[in-house]
Amino acid sequence: MSLLRIQACTFCNLNCSYCYIPASSRRAKQIIAPEVLRQLFERLRDETLLGPSLTISWHGAEPLTAGVAFYRAAFALAEELLGPLTKITHVFQSNGALIDDAWCDLFQSARCEVGVSLDGPRAQSSERVNWAGQAAYDQVMSGIAKLNKRGIPWTLLAVVGDTNVDDPQAFCDFVQRTGCKTLGIKAEQISIANQRGFVTAQNAPARYARFLTTLYHQLHETGAVTVREFSTARLKHMLEDTVQKIPVTMVPFRNLTVAVNGDFTVFSGELLFHESGQFALGNVRDGPLLECLTTPTFRRLGDEILRGAEKCRAGCPEYLSCGSFFIAQKFSEFGTFDVAETQACALEFLTLKRVVQDLGVAATP
Repeated sequence: MSLLRIQACTFCNLNCSYCYIPASSRRAKQIIAPEVLRQLFERLRDETLLGPSLTISWHGAEPLTAGVAFYRAAFALAEELLGPLTKITHVFQSNGALIDDAWCDLFQSARCEVGVSLDGPRAQSSERVNWAGQAAYDQVMSGIAKLNKRGIPWTLLAVVGDTNVDDPQAFCDFVQRTGCKTLGIKAEQISIANQRGFVTAQNAPARYARFLTTLYHQLHETGAVTVREFSTARLKHMLEDTVQKIPVTMVPFRNLTVAVNGDFTVFSGELLFHESGQFALGNVRDGPLLECLTTPTFRRLGDEILRGAEKCRAGCPEYLSCGSFFIAQKFSEFGTFDVAETQACALEFLTLKRVVQDLGVAATP
């Protein structure tokens, strides 16, 4: 296993309209208990599930609401139990509104990787608001300024939707002003908590293609900012179609997502936040993690996911490049995994691939 996602806390200080986590969860104020973390790390160690390196992604709701002291203790515990076996990298995906000097001290001392979510200049980031409906733009930009002042490299993650897709030039100008080193984008999708989604908008593929083309010419091609979607690794994966790609979402224990209460899944992490709890494969406190592979829930989900993958293989000419990656999106859009193409994969994967082929972008080493 190389990727471990941990939901440190349930609360989020913002209420973004497109969040994939239900609002009822994001209003709660729970923090993962130290004994749950210890049990998790001990199971990973004792079940020999670790590879030479492990990325621990503190993700889901707003991870910074757990507080600096929580992470100092969590990092020390991870190093004690896992450090002798694997190289650990801690990653934060934050809305950025809470970043201050204390957080910068932690990021620097632990050499954390930091991502900040924002969708463009003020008008394009109008979906990012607090619980009173007030724009969070100024607070996020204040946090970004702290990172830049301390020389901490960071990645900007932007959701692409109706607020920004039709003015990519304004978006690109904003990105260059932020000081970010890397940009990642994600089209607004239908999710377990958001049934709107830009993927359903009129002419979404054509609008998204124009947006991507501008990003390539204005940011990536010029070297102003590295755009994740045009990075060498991602392009090689997408354009080399002679070898079957098996996505991380399809391989049990290649990645693991653990919720604040200890529930976990080995499939797409987004599924764990469904209010029904039907996609939890077990709890780290109840026994060995690997035992989940023998449960009726795993067999039911696994069989359904594989049937959907077979539909993708039989009907999609891009299956070699994708491998049926969009598992959570299948359920969000259709209520089942036993389907083939989703609106999400048509936009995020197929449109992107057409754009890079039209641009003549090479997948060079």
